[in-house]
Parts: sequence; C-alpha cells; structure tokens
Amino acid sequence: MSGTDSSGTGLSGTGLSGTGLSGTGLSGTGLSGKRPSAPGFSGIGHLDLSVSQVEASAAWYEQVLGLHRLRRVEFPDRTMVVLRHRSGLIVGLNQHAAFPGGRFDERRAGLDHVGFSVEHRAQLDEWQQWLASLGVEHSPVADSAVGSALVFRDPDHIQLEMWWSKPAQDRPPTSASANLASPNLVERSSPAGVEQTVQRLVQVANASGLTVFATVDHSAGARSVGMDMPDTRVVILGNPAAGTPAMLAAPDLALDLPTRVLVRERGDGGPGSVVLFHDPAALKDRYGLSASEAGRLAGIVDIVERAVDVRSDA
Repeated sequence: MSGTDSSGTGLSGTGLSGTGLSGTGLSGTGLSGKRPSAPGFSGIGHLDLSVSQVEASAAWYEQVLGLHRLRRVEFPDRTMVVLRHRSGLIVGLNQHAAFPGGRFDERRAGLDHVGFSVEHRAQLDEWQQWLASLGVEHSPVADSAVGSALVFRDPDHIQLEMWWSKPAQDRPPTSASANLASPNLVERSSPAGVEQTVQRLVQVANASGLTVFATVDHSAGARSVGMDMPDTRVVILGNPAAGTPAMLAAPDLALDLPTRVLVRERGDGGPGSVVLFHDPAALKDRYGLSASEAGRLAGIVDIVERAVDVRSDA
C-alpha cells in the first residue's frame, strides 16, 4: 500500500512511527493481557498501489478492469491518479519521485496480490478470453476444491487475481462448515427464478392464512448505492395466532419471529434459485418451548415445500 490514501489528502504519509506505535510489539500498549475486541469495519474502502508510470498504469486499469478515472493529484513527492470501479472500490495509483526502479515481486514483504471476486465460474473463462485479446500476461483458470482463480499481471508486474468461490454446499465438508450447515438451517432448491419463487411463496402463505409482513429486496438496495449484488430477497412472514403464545412463554423468541425466508440466485449461475430458512424445530431447545408451542411454528416447512413445488396449487 502506498504512503497516501485515495482521498487525495496524503494523511497516511505523516510518519506514524513517531507516535510510538512502531517496533513496540504492542506489549507497551496494554494489549499483552486481556485482548480487547477490535473496532469493526465494513470492507476495503480503497486500494493504493505504487507504480512506475502512473499514466500508463491508469490507462491499463481503465481498459483491462473497466475502472473510470476520477482525478489526478499532484503531491510534492508523488503523483496520484484515483480511479473507481462500479462496485464502489477506489484504486489509487501512485508514482513516487524517489521510485527505486525494478518490478513488483510478491516475495518481498508487503503486498502479495490483489484478488477480485466474480459471481459465476463462467465469468473466469470470459476474463481469460478478454485478457488474451488484450495481450495481458495471465495464467490458465485453476480450479480447486473451494473455488477457481485466474492470475494476471499489471504493467509493473503486480499480481492480480479474479476469484470465484464455490457455493458452500459444493465444498468439501469441514468442521467449521459442518457447524454452519447444521440442522438449524434448512435449504431447498426451487426450479423457478427468484422473482417467481418469491411470488409463489407469498401466494402460498396468504392462501394458508399466514401474514406476509414484508419483502426485503437486498439487490435493489445495493443498486440504490451503485453496487451490484445477485438477486437476493427475504420474505418475512408468520402467523400471530401461532407465534404469540410461544413468545408469551419465551419473550426472547421475538428475535426469531416472524420467520425470515431467504430466496437468492444459485451460486453456480444455474437455473432456479435457492431458498433458506431457520429450522423451527431448533427453536424448541433454544428457547425452552413446549412441544405444543414449538409445533405451532412448524408450519413454515410445509409452506416452503409447497412454494418450491411449482406443480402444486396454492
């Protein structure tokens, strides 16, 4: 990462080693005892790279990765061009006056590579064809048990990567994934797309006397802030006649009710959609419900089963 930030303020090149934070091993800060929780952050805000020829690199990133140029900033010791991708990622390219020469080498301390995610495996083949058409140095697409990668280099030999992650259900089982894929989470496949499956779910719920409280369109929310997201929707539904007695017995159950049913695109880009919801049977032990109280909540399973079966009638 460069000694500046992509906002063009140059604040990260102010010499933080003078604050006593460098070379201390953190033992002098009180962190050697009970370890506190780190403050949260929402993702990568920007990425700064040091390059040898800033204009040539800016043109390369515009053509190859589809970034668009925001501004050029002149500092006393460097020139920076700031670009933005449609996903929201900001990339700063910095040409330092004291550039020592030589090409990037990931074996040195510092940056190893930058990875970009794609939604579908087939997109890696498209990227491979695109890079080949531009004469960009790249590897073949390499498949592994957890995903696939396509590696390529920018004009300064910085290693970049397009990465596709396999859907969790297609990966080899591990102890961690086994916990995540516990009986608490029920998954069903729908032959219909997200839109039709959501409509079907709402129709079946209404016909069964349930209340559909809301439908949350996460992908629409992403588009509203200039980001792309696979079609992802959550249908919030329930039956107050069934849920109220259970919540009176276990007030904290209100955290899990009404039931939320997730409908999203398949991770492999295939036809149909995926439907997921928390198993109502797991609520019995979690909240200490009686068999009759838990039984009133089990109707959601039948609702989803009927919704994903496009042959059945609501």
